[in-house]
Amino acid sequence: LDVGEVSMTAKEICYEIINNSNDLIYVTDLETNKVIFANKRLLQVIGKSESEVFGKLCYQALQGKDSPCEFCTNAVLSTEKIYEWEFFREDLQQYFTLHDKKIIVNGRECRVEIGSDITAQVQEKQDIKNKLNMERTLIQCIDTLNNENDVNKAINELLKIVGETYEGDRAYIFERCEADNTVSNTYEWCKKGIVPQLELLQKIPFSSFGMWIERFNNHKARIIYSLKDELEHESEEYKILGAQNINSLIAAPLFNNGQLIGFIGVDNPSVEYLHYGLLEQVTSFIVNDLQKRLLIEKLQILSYKDSLTGVCNRTSYIKYLDELKNKQYSSLGVVFLDINGLKKANDSKGHDYGDYIIMTISKLLQTTFGEKVFRIGGDEFVALCEGIKRMEFEEKEQSLREFVLQNTEIKFSLGAVWTDRTVAADLLINSADKAMYEEKRSYYQKDRPCDGKL
Repeated sequence: LDVGEVSMTAKEICYEIINNSNDLIYVTDLETNKVIFANKRLLQVIGKSESEVFGKLCYQALQGKDSPCEFCTNAVLSTEKIYEWEFFREDLQQYFTLHDKKIIVNGRECRVEIGSDITAQVQEKQDIKNKLNMERTLIQCIDTLNNENDVNKAINELLKIVGETYEGDRAYIFERCEADNTVSNTYEWCKKGIVPQLELLQKIPFSSFGMWIERFNNHKARIIYSLKDELEHESEEYKILGAQNINSLIAAPLFNNGQLIGFIGVDNPSVEYLHYGLLEQVTSFIVNDLQKRLLIEKLQILSYKDSLTGVCNRTSYIKYLDELKNKQYSSLGVVFLDINGLKKANDSKGHDYGDYIIMTISKLLQTTFGEKVFRIGGDEFVALCEGIKRMEFEEKEQSLREFVLQNTEIKFSLGAVWTDRTVAADLLINSADKAMYEEKRSYYQKDRPCDGKL
């Protein structure tokens, strides 16, 4: 094509190229700040027509401001160099690389700016950065759980890491009780200045979180960007969350062997991290530690409970006596009980029958004296009552004696001692033991001639 055949001038060609560019281009008068030119792409992005932009103040027409932009680069422009910088336009939620230069148009100094949309590239970099940060944080969480022997301390430290990573107000774990289908807050971390909620969030019906259950059962996180905008203000979920000053949150389910056992969450996280993915990554490690804690608790219960009767065992008894040494109490009652004829019952009717006798007496003692009942030997029990009045204690003692009188199968001897003076508990127990021993001696003397053996 011969250049001479081109009907458009060079100026017109440049105009067409600039006006149809995918970059955002505009020109302003440096003295008046009025827009001389804006290409079609720029007008399309900001949603305005030529008449709304051309001849108008640049900061009003292009940025919607009432005064010159605080980030204006006019003062650093020159005709020799291009000034390059990056800018995030919040109303468009887009990132731009900008190239600014001073040019002379008809003898007047003007500013030309060319903007390229780099949002995709910035987001890609941010995604890579977030992924690396998440991997580092995940490793930190795993190390915390693996290297800390105290399970509760490890979980609390993990919540601190999670809460700070999400820049949230509060990070927490709720555990589900299948027996009554409620959830309770069992662990929490709070940012400085945030009021703890753990004690207030106990035994909440899980049915109050219908949308949570639906998403959790599909192994999806529950994300709320704006509590006021997304939830019905009369809903139970809104009332519970709103009372805690929660504006947004993210929560991920905890599963064990396919069963939903609770969830981990963060209140008011930074929007930037709402899709961070860290919560979903740490759930399996948290579940492992929760199960470890439950196992430890079961082992502790077994170590302090009698396996046959469920009452406290001798280990628990010794521990409790140590606690009593450093305790002030207004009064103390002690009952020392020994089953009569247990060996004979085992030999004649079998050990199942002997176990029946032991369990019957342990239930009787629990019903009468509450939780401080100890099986300290095969046929020996001790019951301790702190702060009990003499009359009440004697009534409980009498109820045990009436049981023996009314029962032809089960017999026992007991010694009961009560005091409101400052006396060492072991001395009081020894007194009750001696009283029981005397009663047992009398029982066997009536049953057969005394041969010196009980």
